[in-house]
Amino acid sequence: MATTLNENLARWVFASIAVYFETVADGLSLPLLVEGIDERSPDDMRENHAELRVNGPFVKEVSNGCWRTWTDVNIMLTVRMEMSREDAYGIMRLGGKFEQAMTERIPVHKHGSDPVDDGSLIGCLTIRKSKAESVKLIHFGQISREDRIRQVMMDSRYEMYLEG
Repeated sequence: MATTLNENLARWVFASIAVYFETVADGLSLPLLVEGIDERSPDDMRENHAELRVNGPFVKEVSNGCWRTWTDVNIMLTVRMEMSREDAYGIMRLGGKFEQAMTERIPVHKHGSDPVDDGSLIGCLTIRKSKAESVKLIHFGQISREDRIRQVMMDSRYEMYLEG
């Protein structure tokens, strides 16, 4: 008899990633806007902040009752350029902190307010082993002539195995 995938998995993965990177952003005194959760205003988009996007989990049953999940995480940093060269690499310093955090295991807990959400650990997301880079930092630089805003994006690919 095949075991089915838990219907709450996507929510638990999303919430666990948001909680993990919110801690990273808080340590850097940056607001973290979670796509699909947090409202954005035009003023938010002009100030220093991080935005989180999660794609997945993409699931595959690799054997009876054993599931492989793949999840992609993107974080976009937006930083207002200062007129001095004192911290010309500030955005790369912040990006490096997120990039380093992306290389760590991300615990996936049963987060939420439903009766099944007891906060217990169900697994850990780990960097996907592949021929392509699993963690990337992409520098966009100043994004327009008018705004003194720079952006950098960190992109990571994770996997997790679950047994039903």
